[in-house]
This record gives sequence, C-alpha cells and structure tokens, in this order.
Amino acid sequence: MSEIIIPTNSNIYTTFQQLATGQRLVFLAGLPGTGKSLLIQQLVLLAQQAGRTVDLLQWDLARAPFETAVLLQKYPEIDGATHPTIRKAVGLWARTAVHQWHALHQNSNRLLIGETPLIGNRLIELVQATNDAIEADLSSSQTRFVVPVPSTDVRRHIEAAREKSIANPQHQNESDDAPPNVLHAIWQEVARLGQQLQLAQQAAPAEKPGHFVYDPAVYTAVYQHLLQHRHHQMLPINTLLKPSGSVYDLPLSGTKLTATPAEVDAIMQQIETKFTGDALETAVANWYQL
Repeated sequence: MSEIIIPTNSNIYTTFQQLATGQRLVFLAGLPGTGKSLLIQQLVLLAQQAGRTVDLLQWDLARAPFETAVLLQKYPEIDGATHPTIRKAVGLWARTAVHQWHALHQNSNRLLIGETPLIGNRLIELVQATNDAIEADLSSSQTRFVVPVPSTDVRRHIEAAREKSIANPQHQNESDDAPPNVLHAIWQEVARLGQQLQLAQQAAPAEKPGHFVYDPAVYTAVYQHLLQHRHHQMLPINTLLKPSGSVYDLPLSGTKLTATPAEVDAIMQQIETKFTGDALETAVANWYQL
C-alpha cells in the first residue's frame, strides 16, 4: 500500500504541497536514477489527498504504443536506446496530447503530472518554445517543471537500490527500469553537454579522461539550460527517501495519457513526410538546441 513518506518538515513536502494545490500541470524533469518515480508517486498522493483528480504522462508509458512489432522492425532500438524516430514521434504526440488535455479539463480541478527525462530528445518537445496552440499553456505560470537534484550520497544510494529492485522486482515496471550502467552512461551525456556548452563554472570531475563522476552543480546547470523557456525550479534532494513498497504502486484517481493506434499512425506519417534523408537524425542529435 503506497503512503506519503516525505517528512512534513522538509523542503520537498513544502514544495509538493504548493504544487499539488496551486498548479495545473507539473512535470518532473531529469535523468533516470534521480528519484523521479518515487517523487511522482508522492506528489500524486498529496494532490489526491487535497481533493484533486490526477492524470499522468510518463515517458515509458508514452513510448509503449509506438513500439509495435511493425515499427520496431523499421525503427529498432540502438544499443538498448529507443530509436531517434520513435523518440521524436513520442515528443510530437505528447505536445498535442497535453494541448488536448488542457482544452478538455480547463474548467476542472484536475492536475496533470508528467515525467520528462528531456535528455537525448525524450519529451524535449514540451520545453521547446514553438509557435503553436499549446505554447501559451506550457509557458504559463500554471505550468511548473521541477528538477530533483540528488546529492552525491543520495544518488549513490539510488543506484544501489536500483540494482536490488531490478534483481528482485516488486512490480512489473521495475524490471524495465534503466540499470546502473545505463544510468551512468546517460550521466556521461549530461556531463559532456555541460562541458560542450560551458554551462557550469567548472566541469564535472573526471574519473579518467572523458569519463565524469556525478556532479549536482553540472546537472543543475544543464537542466536550467534545457528549461530556459519554462517556469522551473531545482529541488535539492539531500535526504534518502525509502518507500515501503514499489514506487509504481499507485492508486491513480485519473488516467494515464497514451496514444491511440490512430494517433500513432498519424504522427508517424507526419514524421516520415516532414523529415527526409538525415534530417530527423540531425534534429534529434541537436535536441538540446532550444
């Protein structure tokens, strides 16, 4: 049974109470292995406790309808990573899905909570400033992007807990979580991006040339860059939160946003018409250019 475990005297609890009662859309951004799944669970529970109906938009669930046997044969995973075409398709669908959700529930008490990795073009479309119908809502003060930033010690504990949960999953979703080696590889991408864009006062410390250890300051700088067009805040995580069960055990009062087969077909046709040659791979490779 899921329960609220955030200490009531913590900065996390204070922030989440404000988000749960005062926002229309809340997106938790950041890498795998930063505690997003647990924090989403806790935010959902607090919002529902406050009487709100909560809907969810999550990267892993959002990409599942696009990973049909036919599409995976055409756009297979590359070294365990989702194909660039599918990543772009999920992002374009998500932007439309958020617009539809907002139009449908604009006069209701519903709250949309999203999980947006952003790195490597995973729902990056939600933070790009684009001249379309949803931009005003995404850039509104009623929409907030929150980036949990674990301390070095907390990050280390999360990675250790991830090893255990993958080896002995308490929920079917846990076996699909990114393993520690993938967490490490994605962090390398963030650290290199911080160095490339000269975003931090100093580069992340290197274990060896081109191989960086986790650095909260560099992590913060990169995500502040990615969220420059959105209302956002960094949320330091200095205390390890220990759930009693799986972070995926969640009695949701609303729905989980996913694409219908017709929506998948429409988005894929749009992409295959719009992007020709190497244009799509180039667009995805330059995902951080906002």
